[in-house]
Amino acid sequence: MVYDISPYAGKILFEERSSTFRLYGRNSLYAFRADEGGNLEHLYWGKSIPPQDDLRYLSFSNVQLSFDPGPLTYFEDITAIQDLVSEQLDHENLLREWDNARKQNVATCMFGEASGVINDVEEVAGTLQSSSVLDEEAVARARRENAAWRLMKMQELKTSRAEGEEELREIDDSDGEPNIQEVPAPNYPIKSPHLGPMASFTSPHLGPLHPSLAKAGAFGEGFLPLNAYPPAEEFGLGPQATEDMIPPVRSRRGSLTGHDDVEWEGTLPQVGRNTKLLEFADLGTGDYRPPSFCVVYEDGSTICPLTYKGHEIHRGKLPMKFAKGKLPELRGGEEDCNSLVVQMEDRLTGLEFDLVYTVYKDLDAITRRVIVHNPKEKKSNGNSNKPRTPTRLDKLMSATVDFHTMSGLNLITLSGSWANERHQRVQSLVQGRFVSESLRGTSSHQHNPFCAITTTPEELFETHGDVWAFSLVYSGNFIMEAEVTETGRTRINAGINPSTFKWHLPPGDSFESPECVLVYSDSGLEGMSHTFHALYKKYQIPQRWANTVPPILLNTWEAMYFDVNHSKVLELAKVAATCGVEMIVLDDGWFGEREDATSSLGDWDEDRRKFPDGLSALVQDINALGLKFGIWVEPEMVNVKSKLYRKYPTWCLNQHGRNSRCEGRNQLVLDFTREEVCQYVISKLNALLSASNIEYLKWDMNRHLTEVYGNAIMPEKQGEVFHRYMVGVYKVLAFLNDKFPHVRIETCSGGGGRFDAGMLHYCPQIWASDNTDVFSRMAIQHGTSLAYPISSIGSHITAVPNHQTQRLSTLKTRFLVALFGTFGLELDLRRLSPVDLNELSQYTAKYKELAPTVLHGKFYRLWAPSRLSDRHAYAWMCTCENEQEDIAAVVAVFLTKTEPGRYLPRLRLRGLDLASNYVVEEIFPNTSMRNRNTGQLEMTGGMPQWQLGKQSIVMSGAALMNVGVPVRLSYDGDSSAFVLHRHRNPVPASN
Repeated sequence: MVYDISPYAGKILFEERSSTFRLYGRNSLYAFRADEGGNLEHLYWGKSIPPQDDLRYLSFSNVQLSFDPGPLTYFEDITAIQDLVSEQLDHENLLREWDNARKQNVATCMFGEASGVINDVEEVAGTLQSSSVLDEEAVARARRENAAWRLMKMQELKTSRAEGEEELREIDDSDGEPNIQEVPAPNYPIKSPHLGPMASFTSPHLGPLHPSLAKAGAFGEGFLPLNAYPPAEEFGLGPQATEDMIPPVRSRRGSLTGHDDVEWEGTLPQVGRNTKLLEFADLGTGDYRPPSFCVVYEDGSTICPLTYKGHEIHRGKLPMKFAKGKLPELRGGEEDCNSLVVQMEDRLTGLEFDLVYTVYKDLDAITRRVIVHNPKEKKSNGNSNKPRTPTRLDKLMSATVDFHTMSGLNLITLSGSWANERHQRVQSLVQGRFVSESLRGTSSHQHNPFCAITTTPEELFETHGDVWAFSLVYSGNFIMEAEVTETGRTRINAGINPSTFKWHLPPGDSFESPECVLVYSDSGLEGMSHTFHALYKKYQIPQRWANTVPPILLNTWEAMYFDVNHSKVLELAKVAATCGVEMIVLDDGWFGEREDATSSLGDWDEDRRKFPDGLSALVQDINALGLKFGIWVEPEMVNVKSKLYRKYPTWCLNQHGRNSRCEGRNQLVLDFTREEVCQYVISKLNALLSASNIEYLKWDMNRHLTEVYGNAIMPEKQGEVFHRYMVGVYKVLAFLNDKFPHVRIETCSGGGGRFDAGMLHYCPQIWASDNTDVFSRMAIQHGTSLAYPISSIGSHITAVPNHQTQRLSTLKTRFLVALFGTFGLELDLRRLSPVDLNELSQYTAKYKELAPTVLHGKFYRLWAPSRLSDRHAYAWMCTCENEQEDIAAVVAVFLTKTEPGRYLPRLRLRGLDLASNYVVEEIFPNTSMRNRNTGQLEMTGGMPQWQLGKQSIVMSGAALMNVGVPVRLSYDGDSSAFVLHRHRNPVPASN
């Protein structure tokens, strides 16, 4: 029987019987539960399963080892009942003590009005729900009443047992063997409560409490469940539910509902935190794996065990509250997703943690983040409050996920260096800890805030197997850590790097972490990438850029470097206008007295020596050619040789009083934690963009952070500087988006040094790398595509020999590599021959035709050298899912290293309709072939050498995907490309 889980997609189900939360994506399920100890126990993340399956059976995987601490238990202060225990009071005195305590409780309306006794649990719950937390005296009276009752009943129990034993002794003393079946059953009731994990608490004036109340009391304060409620309404939605049935519900505070299923709860392993799979892990209470958070209280304590307190379910994406406008976050309407807030607290200190989840309906994606509250005061009763003390956060992960033991676990990361960013790296995870991180103030060239794990071998995991992936929506210092324990279990943490983070939380303050995106795929990395691409295009990149094609731009950098002026730029623009270019971008060298990299950063006014009539005059002349205009800035930096530095030397990140510092690329970093710095940058960019018709802004950042000290920040808050710096950068980017929505922003950081999901919130595209060599770019763009959409990858055609590597490549191959990105030019067109300009014009025209499919379709990595052990080749493909469009797919294949005499495999396509027919058209065919007599590779004088024997053929999707396409490439950097058109007429049957 095939079960249909589609009605649950995007829903959040809370099952009261087992206190289990289920978050359903399109085809996936993420599940965890509030266990009997108040922990959040992770149960499952993977392919969807029916909601009726009770996932608590997975807890039987928790087998406590010899040195694992046991479960966290609570012990009580017995001062209030010391005299009852020590004086060995008789039954009559215990009855008197109980009665006095009971009357005091009633008189103070602890559970109801003084005039009567409440006899039903619902009334108790209602009273508790409306009251504040009881003060210490009330707790003491409750304990005394309960203890007196229990001691009294224990005496009755002992008396009854003694009477029964006397009766048995009389039988034993009789002649002969006793008739066992005639021995009477004990004639006393079982009155003593069982004090084990499933305690059934009893109150003399209430009768037996509801089991869920008893369960809450089992790990709560005191003998009575002071903060417990009977089961709330079920928050889940069944298959018959409609969208308007989703309530914005809130659980009742302190409720640990559902632990009345004795058949299950009585048999589940009672183990410590180190033995459990957890959703969020503290430090110091028995879990020795990397914690999700670390706090330091004012008394120096770092112990902070969290207990489930309650939860809320909201329609749509719950927006950030405390970091709203400060951090980037994904979008989502009520029809797209739903959100869950799980409330946790340290019961001793009152420190509160909100774990925020959002699950999307049309994707297998979840976002997670954490909010920490330090309440202004801890309420003890309705009349008095206890003042709170400051707390320091030393670590706060946005997401923690624990995985049960898996064989052959591989970790996939994106790492590299400047001009060599985001290469796909794969390594086996064995016992120990692996960390991918940045300490540079940006997400960095060296590592990327992305990782994934899979059990599928590298040669298969592109299209097969389960993949669990994490992408942090943050552009500063981050950490992705994976630890495999001695049991084979794995923990993944993702969040702000704790090495450079210490955040002070005064009473009444809160801190909200960046978001982390969690993606599950059961179809390998390909399915994972499709989810990330769709998610970021629909819910992260500014909506106004959705389904748009960026203009073909020509950047002046590699054509002129710093040597720019009005006449040179205009001369270049005139040539560009003849070969399909749509925008001129004026790069470095236009401002201050900028002749090289040693001066003028921070002085964002045009150099009148180079532009005597101002930038506005140049922009007008460019626009008159039918071209748009863009400009380059580096707002986060300053040169010592600048007007800004001379006026405000204290605006840099550096500790006053030190006479040593590092300069990178002859520049210093402005202190974006200072409001005056942010306002200065905002004012200069506002003036720049307001003065002229500028429609594109390239925001660069060409050095990393050193000597990170905020001179305007108190000494005890210096651990906040890195994060506050990033918040300042986001603030300026947010201003630009709000004030100039027509300006397309492309960020850059020495190339691809800040390519992350945080930047995509403000910018539809990011410069992938300063290295534009096609051989290098294939690996860079291949790795980048694992998590980030093709439409976000800045990629240009540049000159040869390449300025970074001095390698040669054909203009065709440079075009095809740049095609799988935002596409632009970065070369001096004035130096190209008429033949080259004509060829380039053909490529720009073809880009405009193919761009909608490439940028907005589904991307497939058909080939990669890591999966072709005997061949060095890449093959990429994009498909258009709109059946009304003529173009169904675009395919390109590149050879990076030739092995003469060996054939390439047939290229099997993906993502097509098996039953449909396609016209396979080769574009820009090769014009070289090998002389069979001499072995020489010869040009044919322009005669095309068609890969398929002719320019186009008609083939079925079944043939193209199951059999493939012949590919013949001859030299390093050789390439071929195909466009698949939908064949509207049926293919005639062959004779």
